[in-house]
Amino acid sequence: MTKTVSILISRQGRHPCRTTPWIVQLEKAIQWLKRKPYRLYTSIGQQTWEMQLYFARQAYLDQTIVIPAKNATDFEILKQNVITQYCLDLNQVQFEKIYPDDSKSLMYSRDARIIENSDLLVPIAIRNNGYLNTLINQAPHQKHIINDFQIEYKPEKAKIAYKIDKNKLSKELFFLSSQYLTHWTRTSNSPWPTEKKFDYYQAITTNNCYPRSAFEGLANMLTHGKINASSLHMPQNTPTVSFSGLPPQEAAVLMYWRARYCQMSFEPYGIGIEKNDAESIGIQAVRYYKPRFKPKNVDSWLCQSIGKKSNWRLENEYRFLGDLDLIHIPNEKMICFCYSKNEAKKIQNRFGIRSIGMIDVL
Repeated sequence: MTKTVSILISRQGRHPCRTTPWIVQLEKAIQWLKRKPYRLYTSIGQQTWEMQLYFARQAYLDQTIVIPAKNATDFEILKQNVITQYCLDLNQVQFEKIYPDDSKSLMYSRDARIIENSDLLVPIAIRNNGYLNTLINQAPHQKHIINDFQIEYKPEKAKIAYKIDKNKLSKELFFLSSQYLTHWTRTSNSPWPTEKKFDYYQAITTNNCYPRSAFEGLANMLTHGKINASSLHMPQNTPTVSFSGLPPQEAAVLMYWRARYCQMSFEPYGIGIEKNDAESIGIQAVRYYKPRFKPKNVDSWLCQSIGKKSNWRLENEYRFLGDLDLIHIPNEKMICFCYSKNEAKKIQNRFGIRSIGMIDVL
């Protein structure tokens, strides 16, 4: 019977690259496995497991993918999605389902199942006192543990979190007034809407810095000529594209780190559309309302509570329903914003759209 192995890595930072220590060690472990007649256990729902799934697919390893699901129907949907997202060869993969009692026990149940079914355990970066460390210590003595690839667990220190110093704002910004509605973007913690997870993890493992920054996201929108709608935090999960009617120097004040979501509110990278043109293609002002006094004759996706703690009216938000195609908007009717002058120059040279650096630095 073929022996099974699991590579164990505690939850890591959201923005790795090919030189991140745990990824370096993981790739070494995968290359070691290529010379062994073992089947690797992988899973989904956490970057450390999904990176293994990607590496195993690239190395043509036999793998069993454990899929936590709500029920049999959910399992089949998730399974087909994994096959598509990772371009899997069905001759090299098997699937196991697991139905956790609740969402809080999902990670523990999944990892416990994988460790229980593995003949060999290969720890790489394990957090002290974490649940994965507990599961390893509780594993039966007959489990063979390979420590050749183990490194010290170190939490991510470099968060993409910053504030814009209003005293360093470019003077160019103050000549724009409020003539543009601007879609601001931010670093993505997951694949872009335009790519599969296979492409996302391939980009991570071939770049020396995290490849889904706000700057790269802006360039991706311009390359595809489209701003993809998002249902995140939207009323009734309606996919929309959000814009701010604030002048860029005022919008900069609202760029801050949101610990709750592990990301910035938005970053100094965006696409502005002249207000008259924006409104002519269907970009509409949001209707703000006091809690419990929602307007009755306005589409829900255009409504936004003013908030109980924060005053969301300060964002002066506009929205567009669905994906927004940029191909029908002339370049001279748009403007791009980047953090630095050098970044703005790159965007302007590449796409032919006027671009401004938000900060008076190169």
